[in-house]
Amino acid sequence: MPTFFQSKDSLPPELLARWDRAVSEYDRVLREVCGDSETKDLFFYNAIREKSALFWRLLNGKEPLLMPPPTSYSYPWYEIIEEPGPHQVGDIGFRAYGKPLGGELAALRGMDHEDHLFINQCGWTVLSHNAAAQEMLDALQSGDFTLADQNRLMAAGPEWIVQYREWPAYRLFVQRYRRQTLPRFLDDTLRLVDKASWTWTNTVVIGEREDGGVELESDGWFLENRF
Repeated sequence: MPTFFQSKDSLPPELLARWDRAVSEYDRVLREVCGDSETKDLFFYNAIREKSALFWRLLNGKEPLLMPPPTSYSYPWYEIIEEPGPHQVGDIGFRAYGKPLGGELAALRGMDHEDHLFINQCGWTVLSHNAAAQEMLDALQSGDFTLADQNRLMAAGPEWIVQYREWPAYRLFVQRYRRQTLPRFLDDTLRLVDKASWTWTNTVVIGEREDGGVELESDGWFLENRF
């Protein structure tokens, strides 16, 4: 869990000069978020400012967004809204998508089946997906697949169109990327069958690094606003 600053006394003068305004704006935003909910009020107002991405943003002279952004591992994901991307994502919950919902939850949602993908532990609504994504989903839900199946299905270019609340729709797609590992993990990495996110498929060795590591290239998931 990140800590953006240690204490008020530790802040440099340029940030300390914004303290009062940041406190006022932070409280205003939280009041809008909490409304009349005592549960939300208890949760949000007990948040520690030193660990608040919103408060850190205000201290740095930025304005709050018009509505809360998606989260990434429980923290506001401002970059996905404000930077062009594409943005790499590493944790996608595919397995629940498309499965039947229980009676009470279905009544609340107004639908019979789960329509969310959980990207970095945040729920995004699925608007559509292509045939390659459907084939991948079928394999995931059957649970009967090998590393060769993963490599083949990811290479086919699965894509999903997803949306978080009222923000614009995003394209979730596969792209090659570079990463590193240590020699002792290389064999296991190349044999990995990822049962959840399929983030390290079609991995090839690029070469050795001067620091003793091994550089790899793999397929991974990325989000991009194309709309």
